[in-house]
Amino acid sequence: MNVLIAGTALILVQLCTALVMAGIFHATPTERCTRYWALSAFCVAVGVLVSVLNGGAPRYAVLVIGNNLLMLGLVLQWQGIRTFYRRPVGAAGWLLGAAFFLLYGWLLLRHASVPQRALLGSLSITGMLLLNLNEVRRGASRHPSFASMLTLAALGLLLGCYCVRITGVLLRPAAFLPDSDSLLSLAATYLGPAAGGLLLSSGLMLLYFERLVAEKHRLAMYDELSGTLNRRALGAAGEREIRLASRLGLPVTVAFVDIDQFKQINDTGGHDAGDRAIAEMARALGENCRAVDLLGRYGGDEFCLIFPGIDRAGAETVGERLVQSIRRRDFGDIGKVTISIGLAVRAGSGDDRSWEAMVQRADAELYKAKQNGRDRISLAAG
Repeated sequence: MNVLIAGTALILVQLCTALVMAGIFHATPTERCTRYWALSAFCVAVGVLVSVLNGGAPRYAVLVIGNNLLMLGLVLQWQGIRTFYRRPVGAAGWLLGAAFFLLYGWLLLRHASVPQRALLGSLSITGMLLLNLNEVRRGASRHPSFASMLTLAALGLLLGCYCVRITGVLLRPAAFLPDSDSLLSLAATYLGPAAGGLLLSSGLMLLYFERLVAEKHRLAMYDELSGTLNRRALGAAGEREIRLASRLGLPVTVAFVDIDQFKQINDTGGHDAGDRAIAEMARALGENCRAVDLLGRYGGDEFCLIFPGIDRAGAETVGERLVQSIRRRDFGDIGKVTISIGLAVRAGSGDDRSWEAMVQRADAELYKAKQNGRDRISLAAG
């Protein structure tokens, strides 16, 4: 194996990565991280191609283009990772890239030896890989996953390759020149980075697809406007809570909440005002819930709450607290907002009412609360 074959392998890996990332970005153009990753792979591929074709010749313009394209690719990769994790624009990577540009140009002007330039390149690449590793490590500490572990392993492999190259350039510079056919040099300069680059691009794509799956799961369970459980997820949770209450012999309360005069809010302020009222109502109700309570949007301006372990006396207390809390809450330009609540209680032992029956009872009580003047609760008897 020689430099041309090993370099071609690295170039092909990077070009394939660029095409795949470009395809992902084309499919989801709002995702800026994939654009950065596609540009990164393209810059690395062209940078390596220029360096391999140059063959170690002292063509300064070609050397500047090739090496700085390689460094730019790593900076773009780092920026893409920061963008993926929704972090603000950083300066460290760009400063490191600018420092490499200046130092590399300075070494060329001083007619520095190839090992000196190779050492600067390896140290700069190692610095960029450490920045990338830190960004992924921070993300993995909050959301560990197979993709994040694969990405960290790939970065670890790349760091190992460049540590070997740095050591080789310092101890045996002639054997670690870019055009050297030494097996260890080829492995550390081309083959290892090709394998690491393939694993890294796969890890980044898996990270992206993991986010898509998580977002799809979230949309399947949660109402987009209110951020609470949607009707389907609420029904599944309600059935689960009823079964658990029946098994343990514990009470459970179901509450239906409706915004009073919601049509008037829409007519006066438009549908945007109605959406803001629903979103603010969801926040207000959530603030009055315990960690074990469940809150969902049942439809329109109607919410449903499930209170495990709350009996009849507790249901009345909870209902009154919710009504008073909304009555006192500032809804901004929407104006005064009140709610009506219908409550149904499943006593526990001996009570065989199903989730559907509880929903019907709570809905019927909500209708009574509306009929009796709104801004109040109605609790089902017995």
